[in-house]
Amino acid sequence: MMTERHSTMTEHNRTLRVALVGCGKMGLHHLAAIAKAPGAKVVGIADPLANAEELKGLIPADARLVADVTTLLAETKPDVVHVVTPPHTHVPIARQLIEAGVHVYIEKPFALSKAEAEAVLNFAAERGVYVCAGHQNLFEKPAILAREEMGTIGRVVHIESFFSFRQVRRTITPVDQAKDILPHAVYPLVDQMRAATGLQDAAINVVGMDVRTSGDVYALLRLGDCTGVLLVTLSGRPIEQYQTIVGTNGQLRADYVTGSLTRLLGPGTGPGVLLTPYRRAWQTQKAITKNVASILFGHHGSYPGLTVLVRRFYECITTRSAPPMSAQSIADTVAICEDIGLALDRVEQDTQAAAQATLDAMATRLPPVTRRGIVLVTGGTGLLGRRIVEELRYGGHAVRTVSRRLPPPSARVPGVQYATGDLARGLSPEMFDNVDSVVHCAAETSGGKSEQQRNSIAATKLLIEASAAAGVKKVLHISSLAVLKPGKGRMVDETAALDADNLERGPYVWGKAQSEVLALSLGRELGIQVKVIRPGPLVDYADFHAPGRLGREVGPWFVAIGNRRALLSVLDVGTGARVVRSYIDDFANAPDMVNLVECPACTRGELVTRLREVRPDLRVFWFPALLLRMLSGPAKLAQRWLMGSSKPLDLYAAFSSERYQPDIASSVIANASSSSVPADARVA
Repeated sequence: MMTERHSTMTEHNRTLRVALVGCGKMGLHHLAAIAKAPGAKVVGIADPLANAEELKGLIPADARLVADVTTLLAETKPDVVHVVTPPHTHVPIARQLIEAGVHVYIEKPFALSKAEAEAVLNFAAERGVYVCAGHQNLFEKPAILAREEMGTIGRVVHIESFFSFRQVRRTITPVDQAKDILPHAVYPLVDQMRAATGLQDAAINVVGMDVRTSGDVYALLRLGDCTGVLLVTLSGRPIEQYQTIVGTNGQLRADYVTGSLTRLLGPGTGPGVLLTPYRRAWQTQKAITKNVASILFGHHGSYPGLTVLVRRFYECITTRSAPPMSAQSIADTVAICEDIGLALDRVEQDTQAAAQATLDAMATRLPPVTRRGIVLVTGGTGLLGRRIVEELRYGGHAVRTVSRRLPPPSARVPGVQYATGDLARGLSPEMFDNVDSVVHCAAETSGGKSEQQRNSIAATKLLIEASAAAGVKKVLHISSLAVLKPGKGRMVDETAALDADNLERGPYVWGKAQSEVLALSLGRELGIQVKVIRPGPLVDYADFHAPGRLGREVGPWFVAIGNRRALLSVLDVGTGARVVRSYIDDFANAPDMVNLVECPACTRGELVTRLREVRPDLRVFWFPALLLRMLSGPAKLAQRWLMGSSKPLDLYAAFSSERYQPDIASSVIANASSSSVPADARVA
């Protein structure tokens, strides 16, 4: 039965009161979609990290920012709430909202199990409220057209749903990443299989499956006489998402990259076989041209289906009409994802058990600990941090590293103590037991000002204060060369001014600069020796990827910016790790500050040569820096006028490199002995 709170929702002129729980990156996309929905107003956000300054212009001035759902309900009395939080929190938050008679939009994955999903859906039905899953791709143009035109290709034989993606965070495993993106490949397949067969109640069965710890998923589904083929890959390239619907009289391809539907109608036999590639190519070319124009002129958002889905969801609430997706489709998606997720977990458990055995065997061959005290390393699971803990342990130090979650055995360094903790909330005193020195390598690498304030600046403050309370007298703070003011053609040395408190440089640089200032001032205040290493752009010569300032990969080409002989300052993580170890070995005599780059600096041509050693398939095109500089001004104007950007990107600055005085860097690199880590002992 409909609750009394929503009995007036049939009044079309009523403003729909909307709130969000969680306002990270995806939450911002939701705010943009809500802003385009007629008759909707954001009245509140529940997120302890929400920052009013960063949300200015995205929400009304009178919208409330609160820390939890209970306060949100009490103070804003919303009609509908978007749940944009980590997956394991979706169900308890949704139940609390439904209990209050609030309509709920739940980001994918809707739930982690079919039982949980059905419980939420049944509870919502009992309370007379609507729930919607974040299945926005169903409302993008390719999916809509595919469903409308499915009848033109005869009886559907099979449907293939393909999604290739990339690992976006180092803090989660490929298996976790695969489970996170899996719904986007599953729910279009579910929708199309049911549309093709007309079977709305029969179960969709997973009849075959092959999953791998690389994050690759292959599954065979069956509904009536229609077969579904599901492919999700983190290793396959290029990045694509599409469904191919094959019928007895042709084929449809819904392509989400081009935003188009390719139609190959008819049997394509005889002379028609020769025409098929031309028909496909012509339609694809038209779609790409139209899509690029839409992006350039601001008519195409990052998630176009989200805007449509939000509007449709609100319409069904205000008119009490059919929801934009059925409860059955939501439950189907969760059930299939649950089956595949369990298979991924099993394969991951087997792989990690083998990795643990290998780790234990490697630990028995470690050199003995010869140094006094433990080195506590924050951020010891990152690109540089992991090499640091590896170097320290093989160099005779006892090492303890702390992160928000334990890395799997396959990503650990033998002989290193791993612990969990949130630097922004402060580490427990036990974390500092027997600690002699601290290497502070952790920092927030994404998010806005509030995330930087919490996870970089506040975390640095609490760490140094806790170090002082524990009697630790040596802290090595890993900063960044990005914190320095641009040299504008002059040689930059360690006395260069910090570009402190300048958000124009971006939240990351602002957070790193503020953290460095704070670390040094707290060190003086608390009587701790704080020394600073500012690494240049990080590369890994053992697993080389081009640094951003070198150029960009465009299809089979690598567009390298500048002159082959021009210098580009970078830092190999192996060099950085050796320097950190030399600091800890002889902290008292190490320089207080170093701008750490490879000495001598590499040329752009040398870096391109390294790239081609690992990517011989790439063809290199050199784009003159002078031409880029000439084009940067017009490009900034185009960004302002055509794309509405208030902070256009300076293309020339994005690829240019400072010149650094190498004296101190040369000295510390020379003092750092060759690597202590045997080549065959490194963690993959």
